[in-house]
Amino acid sequence: MSKIKILYTIPNFKTAGSQYVLLSLLRNIDRDIFDPYICIEKFPEAIPTDILDNEWIQFTWTGKKSSDILKFRKILKDYKIDVLHSWDYKSNYIEALACRLAGVKYLYTKKNNAWSKRWMLKSLLSSHIAYDNPEMKTRFFKSMLLRHKISFIPHGVDTKVFKPLEPIEHTTFNVVCVGNIGDNKNQLFIIKALKNLPHNIILHLYGKEDKEYRKKLDDFIELNNIKERVHFHGFLENVTIPQVYREMDLFVLASYQEGLPVSILEALACGLPVLSSDSGGGARYILSKGGGYIFDLDNPNSLVDNLKRVATNKEEMKRLSIEGMKNINANFSVQNEISSYEKVYLKNTK
Repeated sequence: MSKIKILYTIPNFKTAGSQYVLLSLLRNIDRDIFDPYICIEKFPEAIPTDILDNEWIQFTWTGKKSSDILKFRKILKDYKIDVLHSWDYKSNYIEALACRLAGVKYLYTKKNNAWSKRWMLKSLLSSHIAYDNPEMKTRFFKSMLLRHKISFIPHGVDTKVFKPLEPIEHTTFNVVCVGNIGDNKNQLFIIKALKNLPHNIILHLYGKEDKEYRKKLDDFIELNNIKERVHFHGFLENVTIPQVYREMDLFVLASYQEGLPVSILEALACGLPVLSSDSGGGARYILSKGGGYIFDLDNPNSLVDNLKRVATNKEEMKRLSIEGMKNINANFSVQNEISSYEKVYLKNTK
């Protein structure tokens, strides 16, 4: 029997947040059944070295719809693609149209809380839709036109990479947040909480910075004389996260909106307890199964109280750490995610 050819599309491997999820799929999918390829729009130099030259394609969308559709259709035909799985976070329905013309099954993973008429069109043109936040089912896909072709597939963590390492001794209580430093990630909320927390609690921030937002943070830090308690470390390579977490005690995420926050999954897998805002339901879904608590963005004292509760109780820290790792192994392993997608691919190519 010939293998099922799958084309994964993603904007690039430089800025796209879904790159790590896609790479887990690509590296672990059953190669006896599936033959995977990747299509990027730009930055070919950022493609990981273990992806072979004959496994990737570059296609740049020009904005000329008719021309783009025909050119992309030709790629699908030339490579004899059976299924296209899109990891493009945008509401780009053009690739879905090209798949219709080429007779290729089109699947996309919904991983943000945006919605529009173009998202609806993209969804109507899709053969199947995966979503990673359980609340998306009623938020976006309750229509009779869509609900028959959806699957809830939460992200998984590769526990061979994300695992607890021998901790490095430190005298402070180190809180960490990993993610783009900008309005949506809302790091200012965490920094404001420091004013009402013991001085031994230190915040470490990792991520690419929005310059205007960083200035807002710097102004607040200087005004409140807490410069020694907030440390900016810049961008953090995904594979180095477990090494960094050896010196950390707690992970905090204060985002306004997330799909299913992979950063929380990675922290739990590395043995860190987690405090998070609700951020659209995904964080609540993860932590309802163990490993941390949700705090209320409308109540600043909620984070302060929860942080004190954890930081002053070593037994509680240990319990949450164990619970979090059990949660990942039971509910959010990369093996579970890959198996779920393989079933969707097979179902759509029968």
